[in-house]
Amino acid sequence: MIRRVHIRTLALCAIALIPSLASAQQLVLDEEFTQAAKTLAAPLRGTLAPHTNVNYVLVADSSINAFVTGENIVFIHSGLIEKAKNAGALQGVIAHELGHIAANHILQQEVHAKQAMLGALASAALGIGAAAAGGGQAAAAIMMGGQAGAIQSMLAHTRTQEAEADNRALAALKGAGISAQGMVDMFTTLRTESQLSYDSPPPWLVTHPLPPERLATLTRATQNESDQLKSGLAKSENSIDFARLQAKVMALTSSPGAVLRKHRSTTEVDRYAMALAYVAQGKFDFADRHLTELLKLNPKDPYYRELTAKIALQKGDLGAAHIIYRQLVNEHPDYFLFRYQYAEILRNQEAYADAISHYKIVTRAWPEWSEPWLGLGLCYGKLDRLAESHLARAQGFMVAPDPEAARQSLALAKNYLKQTPNADLEQWAAALQSRLDDMK
Repeated sequence: MIRRVHIRTLALCAIALIPSLASAQQLVLDEEFTQAAKTLAAPLRGTLAPHTNVNYVLVADSSINAFVTGENIVFIHSGLIEKAKNAGALQGVIAHELGHIAANHILQQEVHAKQAMLGALASAALGIGAAAAGGGQAAAAIMMGGQAGAIQSMLAHTRTQEAEADNRALAALKGAGISAQGMVDMFTTLRTESQLSYDSPPPWLVTHPLPPERLATLTRATQNESDQLKSGLAKSENSIDFARLQAKVMALTSSPGAVLRKHRSTTEVDRYAMALAYVAQGKFDFADRHLTELLKLNPKDPYYRELTAKIALQKGDLGAAHIIYRQLVNEHPDYFLFRYQYAEILRNQEAYADAISHYKIVTRAWPEWSEPWLGLGLCYGKLDRLAESHLARAQGFMVAPDPEAARQSLALAKNYLKQTPNADLEQWAAALQSRLDDMK
């Protein structure tokens, strides 16, 4: 997903992600998580990078961490959501990351990595073909994403940059009529976690210490807030169901056994977590029992219906999944992960022209996600639009990143363009060539 081997990132509260080269993180693309993050970000976007497209990805990692990349993607670790006390704390994290984007800090610092972390999004798909054939893993129907390459090292951020991101976040929260208490709660949690790490400090603390004066500054800011601002934090808590989000994130990133041990009641949140866990185990009958009750409570819930469609895919019932995803795309046109899944279904049903229209919408929203580009290339190829096929594949391989495969596809595209010139496609080829030249 990153264009270059050199990755540019900024971490929450100067928290760095520095796993060993042998480790890997599971990237999880989930529409419910994405929409929750966007909902919390929405009141802040008027002042924080209002004209920038920002996407959100969950990282299955128990450490408390969050960071942004040069592609304006905010990555949030599952451990951070688990430790967050409420929606306001998560909103404070997002505000800080948007503050980095708004201040253009990513352009000011280069973070060097031995391999591109986000290339794993090349495999970030539900594996529709395998699922339709009945050969996919149950968990593949829930978790989108691939193994992220480990980052070798990160450049420490200056206190000036971190203070600027904090200040921009504070201003945005105040402008939205929301208390910054959530930021203070999250920073306090980070401090507590660091103090409890007796064996070794958390990786974010090694290169990016959290100085006491920084927390003190934020605390003073909240002490001076008006009663209106303090009461405004309730808007954040009411904007999303944070308990449900925590349960969903746990179900997506933890073992099914752990989920089933924690969520055992008949509440709606527990039923949802259990349904997800049973799907991950391939126990679809158990999952269906809980989903039936959930859909009685809320028959229009898009994520209950999505899970029903994913079960259908795992059972090889492409037709049933098609119906549900078509409805979801029509009802929620800006839910791009739903649209991507629908495009995958259409491709497997050989409805290539229809699939192309949906893939193109997804690539505009997520231009640095390789899988939709590769799906688009396959559809163009099936329709004998060979120049477009190889251009789309070149784009997908480039952001994977697989520069050599991208060069090969681009060379094939140019050969077809010599036979049938097309000004628009030639311009696309030239842009790809320029980017590939930059990757050398």
